[in-house]
Amino acid sequence: MTSHLLLITLGPIQDFIAQARRTRDLWYGSHLLSELGRCAARALVDGKGHLVFPALEAGDPELRRCRKPLREETKAPPLSIANKLLAEVPSGIDPEVLARDVREAVQAFWRDDIGANIKRKCDGLLAKGIDDTWREQLDSFLEFTASWAPLDDGHSSYSTARTKLEKAVAGRKNLRDFGQWTHLRGNVPKSSLDGARETVLRRANAREQSLTRRYRIDRNEQLDAIGLIKRAGGEPEQFVPIINVGLVPWLERAKSECPRQFEKLLKACEQLGLSQVRRSDLPCAALFPFNASIVLRSRWASVFDEEGLDENPDEWGRQHVGPLLKQLGEPSSYVVCLVADGDGMGHAIDSLKSASEHRELSRRLAKFASDARTIVEHEHMGSLVYAGGDDVLAFLPLSHALACADALRKNFAGHMQGPTLSVGIGVGHVMEAMGDLLDIGRAAERLAKGKDLPIEMRRNALGVIFDKRSGGQSTWRARWEQWNGDPTGRLLEDVQLLSHRLSSRKVYDIDRLLRSMPSPKNVGSDLRWHQVLEFEIRNALARNYGGDGGLTPDQVNLPLPMKYEDLHREASSWIARMKIARMLGDGNGQTSQYGLEVHS
Repeated sequence: MTSHLLLITLGPIQDFIAQARRTRDLWYGSHLLSELGRCAARALVDGKGHLVFPALEAGDPELRRCRKPLREETKAPPLSIANKLLAEVPSGIDPEVLARDVREAVQAFWRDDIGANIKRKCDGLLAKGIDDTWREQLDSFLEFTASWAPLDDGHSSYSTARTKLEKAVAGRKNLRDFGQWTHLRGNVPKSSLDGARETVLRRANAREQSLTRRYRIDRNEQLDAIGLIKRAGGEPEQFVPIINVGLVPWLERAKSECPRQFEKLLKACEQLGLSQVRRSDLPCAALFPFNASIVLRSRWASVFDEEGLDENPDEWGRQHVGPLLKQLGEPSSYVVCLVADGDGMGHAIDSLKSASEHRELSRRLAKFASDARTIVEHEHMGSLVYAGGDDVLAFLPLSHALACADALRKNFAGHMQGPTLSVGIGVGHVMEAMGDLLDIGRAAERLAKGKDLPIEMRRNALGVIFDKRSGGQSTWRARWEQWNGDPTGRLLEDVQLLSHRLSSRKVYDIDRLLRSMPSPKNVGSDLRWHQVLEFEIRNALARNYGGDGGLTPDQVNLPLPMKYEDLHREASSWIARMKIARMLGDGNGQTSQYGLEVHS
């Protein structure tokens, strides 16, 4: 008999992860998809399939289920398993039968293990007679697609078979199943996460209060079965709130500049019974292992109300947080959503001629994913949501984002030969909705990819979007080879320039000037407009604002090319870069916190 190549994909992915209101929704959604992929990988191996992606063999400890963020036996995080699995099926084994066995194993794991466990522990939240609705919502959720093709002894057999499978699966994904709901409760609200399914929760006043408080389910919040699984799938103390990540720069200053008062605050939080984050393995959690919302004056009342604390929030805050706020000032409340994605991976995979070559690529990608966790969490005080293959999703403090992005792209280049990494840095307010923060991060990644640019300018880039809560968005993009291969260092120099020599008024003067100039497409070869624009730029920089003295274009790293079109483009890029640099500086207070080398 003939051997086969089998491709399996699981879904949904992006929408499922993005539908999140709290950190635990986001993290557990990602963790759950990885565990479903792990279950599929186990079933493939148990059915005598030989995994290609991920490159795991029978008996590999990474095939064992992991219920928590860390494995009990190693205290290390599990390998993230992607939603796409590829395996060789030996002759004598029917690939269709194996695919059906894998599907049944994944569905049983989802329904009878994960789903049943959440249903049992959340019984005090569920509406009466919910069994049929619960089962239908779970059974209709998973998307399982499988395709297989024979392998022969020809030189191009592997790559040809894999290409056929990819096309077949892509074609199937373009089709949609529209099943009719048969177990609707009727006259009940839809889920607050996406409005797609009916809530499975009781009325607010009938919910068990200890459970609503534990899983942070607001009175007016509604969750379907999928949403409740994401919310209650892990334990609350496992998750680092996004606000803890965003406030790292302020908390680090508090610990180093006001150590005694900082220790007093930690003890006061413990005595108060404030919710804790028990993740000593994460530096961002170990720094302040409580809900960091408590250091924001505007959040005192809300935190006390959410956690059912009896003391007066204003009195407690003034006594225990007030001294730090008086000495350090109010913390900046911005956080970074970093989204990274490999460039040219499709071409790299298409060039593979054998399963052994593909397994080697899989191992290199797995090593990058492992390194990405170390880079994000242990080197840059962040919280990793997902690192699988060439994809990274993480939250970072503003003070570490640029250095982290640079470290990730260098590490990726070290593991890969040819493919590059595009990184998006989306900066938003910590009180923004989780979905909005994810949207900013993904928009920054799309900016980095630059799919609408000329081919030679696409990908291999850094994209930054700063979404100021009261001032709209500013964007900036640079390819990694620009600025002597160090665009993050260039941006840091601009931050320092604005904090010492360059008045931001000059930036906005040049911005207004550029807006008043004609579009390059309307000028043609008329040199006079170039002369006017160059003269006005030099004049704006030479003004003396607040004693900052006159500056030249060279001193502010603003090139002045000889063509009007090029000058207009360079000035526009410089303005965007300076606006981003100013916001980064304002958001961090001190530019020295960036942790990047400054090039003179």
